[in-house]
Amino acid sequence: MGLAVPAALLALWELCSRLAIVSPLYFPAPTTVGWVLADRFAAGDLGAQSLVTLTRLAVAFALAAVPGVLLGLLMGIARPVRDAVEPYIAFIFPVPKITLLPFLLIILGVGEPAFVLTGATSAFFQIVISTLGGVQTMDRHLLEVGRNYGAHGARLFWKVILPAALPTIFTGLRLGLGLALVTLVAVEFIAAKSGLGHLVYRHWQMLSTPEMYAAFALVSALGLALTRGLRALQARVLTWQDDVGV
Repeated sequence: MGLAVPAALLALWELCSRLAIVSPLYFPAPTTVGWVLADRFAAGDLGAQSLVTLTRLAVAFALAAVPGVLLGLLMGIARPVRDAVEPYIAFIFPVPKITLLPFLLIILGVGEPAFVLTGATSAFFQIVISTLGGVQTMDRHLLEVGRNYGAHGARLFWKVILPAALPTIFTGLRLGLGLALVTLVAVEFIAAKSGLGHLVYRHWQMLSTPEMYAAFALVSALGLALTRGLRALQARVLTWQDDVGV
């Protein structure tokens, strides 16, 4: 059933485009987009641009995930740190991170550091907030049980607090990865001269709609594959969970 609805919509789109119910210029048939996708991959264009976007995303996600999880955990277990940092997190988090791009371009110049840092900031705040929430919402009875069994300090953290927060941390990582991808594609629209976002924008300017849809479909496929990969990693790490898909 999960595949039936998308398949039906694609079939309807194909029919409407073939019968010119909708303009094939603006809504090319999915089969046409599929042939273009295969052709551009064979030519190496899409593969090279996908690698550019994936490299940016990998660096941005690493820059966001490691400090984001560490800061979220520290804020959760240390009240003074939370009181000092939380107001700034609450102030910056609602701001669309793409608005930081002009400032980073001024400071760092037009190039990869500004692009990657813009994507990293989008993921960073989401990961911090999710990690903090995982620590704050954990069952306090677990702490009591851990202390009763002699777990204190670092042992209490590694054996009780971190495992209890991991499901929410993984949720934050998945959301952060998606946000980083969205922001990087927007950056490639605006400032970059490479990447899948740049391909979408360039083909839109030339009204090459099959190529535009092909690049757009590849962005969606990458986002789906990466978030599903994180979910699979969560299932392997959190084997004690009944259902990590919830």
